[in-house]
Parts: sequence; structure tokens; C-alpha cells
Amino acid sequence: MTDLRKAREQLNALIQTSRAGGTIDTTHLEQLSRMLDGVVVEADRTRASMGGDFRQLMSETAEFWKTAIHELRTPMTSIRGYSDMLSNPAMGGQLNDMQRQLLGVVRTNSRRMESLLADFSVLNKLRAGVLQIKPKLDTFKNVAMMVQRKAEPLEGELGRAFVVDVPTGLPMMQTDGEHLSMALFKLVENGLRYSPAEGGKVELSAIAEGSTVVISVSDNGIGMSNEETGKLGKPFFRADNDLVRSYKGSGLGVAIAYMLIAALGGQIRVESTPGKGTRWVIRMAGMGVR
Repeated sequence: MTDLRKAREQLNALIQTSRAGGTIDTTHLEQLSRMLDGVVVEADRTRASMGGDFRQLMSETAEFWKTAIHELRTPMTSIRGYSDMLSNPAMGGQLNDMQRQLLGVVRTNSRRMESLLADFSVLNKLRAGVLQIKPKLDTFKNVAMMVQRKAEPLEGELGRAFVVDVPTGLPMMQTDGEHLSMALFKLVENGLRYSPAEGGKVELSAIAEGSTVVISVSDNGIGMSNEETGKLGKPFFRADNDLVRSYKGSGLGVAIAYMLIAALGGQIRVESTPGKGTRWVIRMAGMGVR
């Protein structure tokens, strides 16, 4: 419990800093999460003998992150809102080049912090087993369109192509479309970021195998070795590649996708070759061919 106590102390310091209007280094959140991740891993190794203590630890960890995310989101909302306001010439007046550059850094880091907090929130709920899954009849087309809307800003920012192929006659799925689209977007985002700057492409498609919907997310990016694919699904894992290191990611996206698909009752596997790209294959139970 020592690491959990230390993490609480570090969180309290961050909260006091944010309330006082100070600057929060996003790496502190990653350090906190790694510390808690170590607590959970160690508890998982001995949960059979811990019994109620393990459940208590998971409950305390979940409550810790619920509080952390709530407290840190509040100042980030203000930072994001005011920086967006200042970037508007009608509100902020005329800024010189240096001021515009610095304001751009604030906006970029605030967006990154918000994304990081959102990932921590989902990861926390998944680990604690409290994520609300609300299955209903849905189609791959509807899920794919949600993914496309989420991917459009990143597609434009990176200048890479995202293609969606929706064939007719696919079975309907009894699933939570919002959470399935979140999982698929994490894989699409991974492909877009780590595909070539020139000619980079990610494709989302599906086929029917009987009453099963087989979804694939493929890219022509950097690919992964067998050793690297064996570590997929573990929070904070990032491949040892120059392009990967150039982007300040948290290593949570693919892990969240794996956990979401498992929570939805699906299966996922990956096919990847270094330098040639990656293909994710997700199998979801359907309701019979229409």
C-alpha cells in the first residue's frame, strides 16, 4: 500500500498546484499511473491469497483515479477554454508571432492532457469492472460512421488517408456501438499516427462469416515484430521505434481497445510485419444475416 499512499500524496500536490493556477507537467500523470499500475500488478499476483484485501485495493485505486480525473479536468477545462478564446483575434486582440506560438503550445498540451485524462477514466472503469456496457441492436455501418467522425480531425492534421468500406448484408450486432467505435478508433488512430507521412493509409472494413461480423483495421505503417505484438494489450507499452518515440503518447490506446473488445464479448488478434504495416482482426457475434 506504500505506492498507493505515495501516489495520493503526489496527486494532492498536483491538485493544489492546479487550484493555485500553477503549471502541471503531463508527465506527472503518467508517473502516477505507472505507480498505480505497479500496485495493481503486484496485487494481481497474490489475489488468490488476499481475498477481500484485493477487492479493497481495487476499490481504493478506482476511487483514487475517479477523484484525480475529476479534480484535474476542472482546471484543464478553463485552460482550454481561455486559450481558445485568446486565439480568436476578436477576443484576444492582435498577437505577435511569439505569442501565437506560445499559445499554440498551451492549446496542444491542454488537448493532450484532456485526451490523457479521458483514457485514464476509461482504463480505471475497465479495471474496476464498473464500465457501463449498454448493448443494443446496431450495425457495422453505424459504428464505422462514428469512427469516421472521430478520425476526421486527425486524418486532416496528419495528412493521411482513412478509408471505410461498408459492404451490404452484414449481420446486425447486439453490442454497445459507442464503446465498440471507441475501441476501433484507438486502432485507427494508432495506424494513422504511425503510417508514412507520404501515402499513409488506414482502412476499416468488415465481412460476414456466418453470423459473425469480422472487422479489420489495416494500415501500411511501421509494423511490429513478433516480440512487440506479444506485448500488445499491456498498458503503457510502446514499440522501440523512432517514429513512435517522436509522438508523446501514453501507450494506453491499444490496451484500452483490447480491454473494451473483451468487455463487449469480442475477440481480437493482430497480424504485423516490420516495415509493411499492421492488420487488426476483431470478431463480434452477430444476430444472423439480414
